[in-house]
Amino acid sequence: MDNLACLNGELMPVDQAKVPVWDRGFLFGDSVYEVYRIYDGRLWLEDEHTARLVRSLAEMDYPPIDFEVLLERIRRTVSASGVREGTAYIQITRGVAPRLHAFPNPPVPPTELIVIRPYDDGPTARLRETGVPVLSRPDLRWKRCDVKSTNLLANVLANEAAHRAGCYEAVLVGEDGYVTEATHSSLIWVRGGRIEGTPEGPGILPGTTRILTRRLVEEIGETFHEARVTLAELKAADEVILLGTTIEVLPVIVIDGHEVGGGKPGKMAQALQEAFRIAIRRWLAPVPV
Repeated sequence: MDNLACLNGELMPVDQAKVPVWDRGFLFGDSVYEVYRIYDGRLWLEDEHTARLVRSLAEMDYPPIDFEVLLERIRRTVSASGVREGTAYIQITRGVAPRLHAFPNPPVPPTELIVIRPYDDGPTARLRETGVPVLSRPDLRWKRCDVKSTNLLANVLANEAAHRAGCYEAVLVGEDGYVTEATHSSLIWVRGGRIEGTPEGPGILPGTTRILTRRLVEEIGETFHEARVTLAELKAADEVILLGTTIEVLPVIVIDGHEVGGGKPGKMAQALQEAFRIAIRRWLAPVPV
């Protein structure tokens, strides 16, 4: 079954999953979310994604949630869906209550939504081979980008501008002139043989694929360095790479019409792509008896 949902513990087709108009996720964007990649019916980077979801809920002062129950529901929904290659989308809101800015007092039960969808990696796999163009846009997001909330309007507008310009993604530039990340991807680059990325902090999301990539960087004999970069410096980089749950390791070959790295994927991106595939094969391999 494709596109299966689990709403507050109840399995149903996605088009039957409904939430009340007084849900705070609908009214205020008072909700957090997470997206897991499914390979061969299993949740990839499950611990990392779950840890980030736990952190996002804690940072937003949500009431305690039983994550053992939540993970069991996610796995049950994946199994019932029959999806082997796909995504698991999890969204948790502060619940249903009269429309007041203050938190419900006493707290109300959270709304918990799980959606399992198939994912065809073919088109993205081809983009990994060719690389993609991106557009730069001002970073107009709120100041807690380290929390994976559903407050994504600024991301949506920047990404739409990129798509209208024929680009795959938008690279975001802060008021200080420094690049932060992309609208729904982490961003790293190579300068002078050094692999670099924006320092962790409230200005960027702690990407799970970025965390994995930092480990893969060591496996290929390199070192990851936290650094800041201006848009002009990014355009002059040897390589620029997007990282994400579904895109994995995706080279950038053009920024604002300016070719990066000669307009083709670089050696570091290719090495990280191979390390990523090896990591997945190793994870999926049967455990010896």
